[in-house]
Amino acid sequence: MPIPDDLTENIRYLVSLLPSIAVASKRMGINRQQLNKYLNGSSAPSLRTMRKMATVFELPTEALMLPPQELRRRLTPGAGAKPDLVPAGMGREAALIRNAAAECEKSAKALAPYCGRYFRYNCVPEMPAFALRTCAIIFQRDGMTYARVLERFAPAGSPWLREGVRRTLHQVCYVQDRIQFVDYGTSEGEVTPGFSLFYPVYTSGVRHLSGVMLGSFSFGARPIFTSNVVMERRPAGVSLRDDLLASGLVALNDPALSVEVRQRLCRADGTPVMHLAG
Repeated sequence: MPIPDDLTENIRYLVSLLPSIAVASKRMGINRQQLNKYLNGSSAPSLRTMRKMATVFELPTEALMLPPQELRRRLTPGAGAKPDLVPAGMGREAALIRNAAAECEKSAKALAPYCGRYFRYNCVPEMPAFALRTCAIIFQRDGMTYARVLERFAPAGSPWLREGVRRTLHQVCYVQDRIQFVDYGTSEGEVTPGFSLFYPVYTSGVRHLSGVMLGSFSFGARPIFTSNVVMERRPAGVSLRDDLLASGLVALNDPALSVEVRQRLCRADGTPVMHLAG
């Protein structure tokens, strides 16, 4: 499909309001090389990417498709470049969005000790005798902290195929003495709402993080549920392939499941801590 000229011109104009392409890439959460493709008109952004761009300038997503003159008319001079300039009618809401983005950028130093590879464990209502073990990698890029979660819904240890692994990206932020993960979905545009909140660890050598997950299934009726969730740091030298092979459904009474993980997931009687909404 041809790329609308208005979209390309509007992206160029919005980027020109910021100090540099590097700053625009960071603020929008877009790879710089990919942003250059949008600027030269060789590629069109997805709806999710357009939403990111529009949020920086406190615009509705559909505004990026307006005639360039109309888009410029809607923007307060300097919008997006100075935090105290907000389009009319967007004061309180825009401030909340802007503050949330600023908190994520300020979190980098506090979250640096948590970067690394983990097994993430949570329980699912459909299979209360099992925990779902997934591979998670916390990393930092351009001053922001993210987690890549590699998940497969199959028995742990069973053969796996690259196509059977579901990859989701989470934004990680340190807010009000808690670590929060927000699920952005998959690179294919599949969005499955999810949110996790963890207690930070203040001693060196972070081994486990405990918290609560709010999520829903990506199939069927997609019921909403909460579950205790545990992040267990993986030792250095273990291959990612081995961790993926070990990912999947693990019985809660499996001797290979550590006592500490089981205790963090379950009540004293051994039943998993989770709740199915509705």
